[in-house]
Amino acid sequence: MSELCYDVAVVGDGIAGSAAVIALAQAGISVVWMCPDANKNGSSSKDNSSSRHKVGESLAPAANTILHSLGLSYLLDYDCHRSANATFSSWGQDALVERNAAVHLEGAGHIIDRVKFEGDLHDMAKQASDFFLIDSLSSMQEEEAIWILTTQGGCKVNARFIIDATGRSQAVGKMLARSNKTHNHTDDHLVAAYSFLQQKNNNDVDPTPATLIESVESGWWYASLLSSGLLSLNFYSDPDLLPRGLTANLDLWLALISQTKHVSYWIEDAGFDVVKPPEITSAATRWLTPVAGINHLAGWAAIGDAAVAFDPLSAHGMTTALWSAVQMPDVVTEYFAEPVMKGAERLNQYSNAVEEGRTQYLNQRRVIYGQEKRFQAGDFWIRRNIKL
Repeated sequence: MSELCYDVAVVGDGIAGSAAVIALAQAGISVVWMCPDANKNGSSSKDNSSSRHKVGESLAPAANTILHSLGLSYLLDYDCHRSANATFSSWGQDALVERNAAVHLEGAGHIIDRVKFEGDLHDMAKQASDFFLIDSLSSMQEEEAIWILTTQGGCKVNARFIIDATGRSQAVGKMLARSNKTHNHTDDHLVAAYSFLQQKNNNDVDPTPATLIESVESGWWYASLLSSGLLSLNFYSDPDLLPRGLTANLDLWLALISQTKHVSYWIEDAGFDVVKPPEITSAATRWLTPVAGINHLAGWAAIGDAAVAFDPLSAHGMTTALWSAVQMPDVVTEYFAEPVMKGAERLNQYSNAVEEGRTQYLNQRRVIYGQEKRFQAGDFWIRRNIKL
C-alpha cells in the first residue's frame, strides 16, 4: 500500500470532503479518501426521530450554482428538502419582519435534511474515490515532495497533495501547526443548544414552512420547519451564559424557550412537543492561517470548516464548504504543473480568497450584531459589539 502514490489524499468527511473527492475525480485526479466514519448515509433511513437529524440545515442560494457545476443540482429535488422562501426575524425590534427569497439572484435557498444530503454526497464520493479508507489520520511526514500518511489503524498511504476536510477539528492543520506552518485562531466561543421537535399526535394545525430568527438578552434563536414536519430549534449563546446542566434538565430548556416571544408562540400554536433537553455543539468562529501552502515541496490545502468556520448567523457554512471543495481541482492541477512557482502562486490565490471572505464575513457580522440595541447591556451582546 505504501508504494502506491495517489495524486491527492482527502482527509475528512462531511460536505467539504465529499464534494472535494467528487470534483477531483471528475477532473481525472486520483484520490485516496481517508474517512473516519463510514456510517453517515441517511438516505435509506426511514426513522423520523431527531436522532437521525443533524443541526445546520440552511443552504444559501449561492450553493445552487456550485451544485450545478458538479452536476448535482438534482440532489435538492428530493421531497425531504424544501425551498427556503420565507424567513421571519425579530432582530433589533419586537415585531417580526419577513425577508423573501425573491431578492436572491441565484434563486431560493433550501432547508435540507442534512443527514440525507450529506449521505448522498458521501455515497457518490465513495464510488468516485480511487481508494476509500475507513480510518483517521495519525501522523504525516513529507519526503521528496510526497506525503507519507499513517492512519490510526496503522495503514500507510502516499499522496502528492493533502486536503484537510476535517472540519473544526482541523486535524491536518494542527499537525502542520506543530512545525509553525499554520496557526489556529478562535474569535468567540459560541455554542448551539439544539433539538428537533415533533407535533403532538392530536394536533391538526399545518405549520408554516418558514424560518424564524429571534434575538434575546443572552443570545439568539433559530427555528425552521423541515420537510419531515419536525421543527429544528437552535439557541445560540456562550457556554458560560447557558444554565448549568442544560443537556440533562428539560425544565431548564423549557424555561429558556419561555423567554422568547415569537419562537415560543410558534411552538405552542402549532402544537410542537418539547419532550427532552437539547444537545450542545460548537458554533464558534475559527480559522486557519494560511489555509494552503507548500511544506518543503509537498502541497496542502484546508477546505470547509477546517479552513474557516463561520457563525451560523451567516448561513454560509455549507456553501463555503462546497465552494472551497470545487476550487481544489484547479489548485491541485496548477500545483502539479509547476509546484515552486505557478503552484505556489495558485495556493496563495486560494488562501487570499478565503482570507478575503473571512474578513468580509467578520465585518458583516459586526454590523448585524450591532443592529441589536435592545440588549446591549447583556454580556452576550457586549462581547460582540465591543469590537465595533
